[in-house]
Parts: sequence; C-alpha cells; structure tokens
Amino acid sequence: SQSGTTTDTNRTVDLVRARGAVVIAIVNRRNSDLTDKADGVLYTSDGRDVEMSVASTKAFYAQIAAGFLLAVAIGDVVDGGARVSAADRQALLRALRDIPDKMTEVLTRRPAIAEAARQHAPSRRYWAVVGNGPNYIAAKELRIKLSELCYKSIAHDSTEDKKHIDLSSEPLILVCAAGLRGSTADDVAKETAIFRAHKATPIVIADEGELRYSSAGTITVPPVDPALGFVLSAMVGHLFGYEAALAIDGSARPLREARELIERSVATTATGDAALAAIREELPALAERFFAGIRDHYYDGHLEASTAVRLTGVLRDALSASPVEQYAASS
Repeated sequence: SQSGTTTDTNRTVDLVRARGAVVIAIVNRRNSDLTDKADGVLYTSDGRDVEMSVASTKAFYAQIAAGFLLAVAIGDVVDGGARVSAADRQALLRALRDIPDKMTEVLTRRPAIAEAARQHAPSRRYWAVVGNGPNYIAAKELRIKLSELCYKSIAHDSTEDKKHIDLSSEPLILVCAAGLRGSTADDVAKETAIFRAHKATPIVIADEGELRYSSAGTITVPPVDPALGFVLSAMVGHLFGYEAALAIDGSARPLREARELIERSVATTATGDAALAAIREELPALAERFFAGIRDHYYDGHLEASTAVRLTGVLRDALSASPVEQYAASS
C-alpha cells in the first residue's frame, strides 16, 4: 500500500488476521493504519508519505523492488520454497540492482516515446493496454495511469484475449512485451498481427533489437532479466501517457488562442467594430490551424463530432464578410 489507510485493504487485513494469518506490509506511509495492523513492515519511504492523488508511479516501482526482495528472502528460509538455484537468485538480485540504470536509459528514449504519442494518440478515440505473464501487471498499472492522465475509459486485457474483444472499435493498443522470449514472443507477434489486420493501432514495447512484431510503432527498451521486463514496459507506458496527454492538450491551443484573442480585443478596443477588426486580423491563421487538425484526423480521438461541427460553423461565420449577420442567419 502507498498510504496504508485504504479501507478495503485494512478490512482485508482484519479478516485474514482473524483467521490466523500473519501479515507483512509493504507500505510507504509511516504510522499509518496498515503499519499498526501488520506483524512486519517493509517501508518503501520513497519521498512524500501522503499523496494527493491515487498511487504514484514511484510507489509502484518501489513496491515491485520490495516484493522481489521479500520473495527471495522467503524462498531462502522456507523449506522447499526455493525452486531456483542460488546462482539464479543472485542473478535476479543483480538485475534488480541494475534496474535504476536501465530506467535512466529508458528516459533517454523519451523523444521517440513522445513522437509515437503525438502521432497516434490524438486520432484514436478508443484505447487498450495488453500484456501477458508479468507484463499483465504492467498493463493493469498503465490502464490506471493512462485513464488518469488522458481522461479516457481504457480497457486492459491479456494479449491473447484481446483478439476476441473490442477490435471492432479499431483501438490504439499499447502492447507490453518487454522481456519476452522464444515462443511467448512469437505468440504475441501473432496477436499483434491480428490487431493490425482489424485496423487497430498496436504500439509494442519490446526489447532492443526485437524485430518480429507487426505494429504501428515499436518502442524499444534495454534488455533486462525476463522477470523484470514488465518494469520497463510500465515505465514506457507512463511516459507515453504523459506525452499523449500533452499532445491532446496541445491540440486545443488554436482554440485557446482564439478565445484569448477575442477576450483581449473586446477588452482593449473602444467599439464593437474595432473589436471585430482586431479579431479578423489574427483569427484566420488560428482557424486554419484548427481546420488543418480536423482534416488530418487529429481531433478524432477526443473532440465530439457535434462540437467540431459547431466550432467550425462559428469560426466560418466569424471569418465571413459580415460575421454578425452570418451568425444571426445560421442561428
């Protein structure tokens, strides 16, 4: 838990303790309800203890690291618990220690992530995130973050199930595939080809040098231990969501500038005719930027058709030779 105060989490702890279970908490906030109820606590303490929104990305990554460390420790002390060799466990721990460097490398690829977001996100109304194995964890996390950042209802599915669900909406599909190997990667490549055949737009997050995926775009990450690939899938998805939100927000800039122009002209000119004259000097360029976005399908994913039609009509009325008369006639 991040806050340690969520009611359903703490109620679950009460129920399992009443049945004799022992509770170990991985929690960010010290002195929270969960820390009082737990028999043992691993504090992540990754910055502020209290967030103003839902679980932060930093808490997500810290909880993953703590979870792996706890799992390895339990495997060491429970009879028959360790199903991998000591060498393999050490390799996993070394890979976990190297994850921050790999994440820093992912940050250097933000321009490519931003370009994919600008190119594909604004024009697609329906989105989904898919993954399998550990990457399904990344898909579930990204569904939350992308919904928050971009104000969309987003589905998440296992990669194999998505071909049976919602492909008629021709969605943008973020495919979490970092760390996949062998036949599993082959299966995901097949599924991705099916997505494209149904006119969806799959964007695949995959290891460097991976060429088997048929997608609208592939965002690569440095190779890591397969058990940790989902961490980099999640990180790319977090950055993609941020850049997609910026792209969607940026598409409204011509309309914001047009509104500011009108407000400024009305406030600073003495007469209505003077205000109209001032507006008509700058409005054509702003209107053309908006019209170009409509022609290029840039607004298809987030602007309702009725709103687009209404805005187009108002702008064309304003640009006509007799804007007031034209607006009155169209109204």
